[in-house]
Amino acid sequence: MPPISLLALIMLPACTAPVAPPNTPPAEAALYRAKQTCLDTYQTRPGQVAKDNMSKLMTCLARATQKYGRQAYGPYAPIYMDGASKGVEAARHLREGIYTPDQFGSEIGLIQEQENSALVQQKAQMNTPMDPILQPVPAAPNR
Repeated sequence: MPPISLLALIMLPACTAPVAPPNTPPAEAALYRAKQTCLDTYQTRPGQVAKDNMSKLMTCLARATQKYGRQAYGPYAPIYMDGASKGVEAARHLREGIYTPDQFGSEIGLIQEQENSALVQQKAQMNTPMDPILQPVPAAPNR
């Protein structure tokens, strides 16, 4: 089977390193190294993965995301973890012949769009002031 281009894949989180504080360059580096290890393991050539290995690659990337994503992504980790799970499912469909390589690439693109939309939404919610009804009421000073 011809190899599948990795152009549609934006590296999903992953690697093996000591746990770093959240949202720091060391945490992000650990994730990057893990993802790179996955790619190095399953690529047939730079940017190419055999169809038979795509499911293994996506599973490796998802595990890396689970292991290092919380530290690297902080409050946004669940969004990336969900995307990684969907990537594993898409790769399973590719392996089972439900998706063609082009359909798989399109599905990965859609997953990335959904991640980006969810990130924008969550960032907006985190920066929006709370509804006045939900804000805490200051304690009355003792007299």
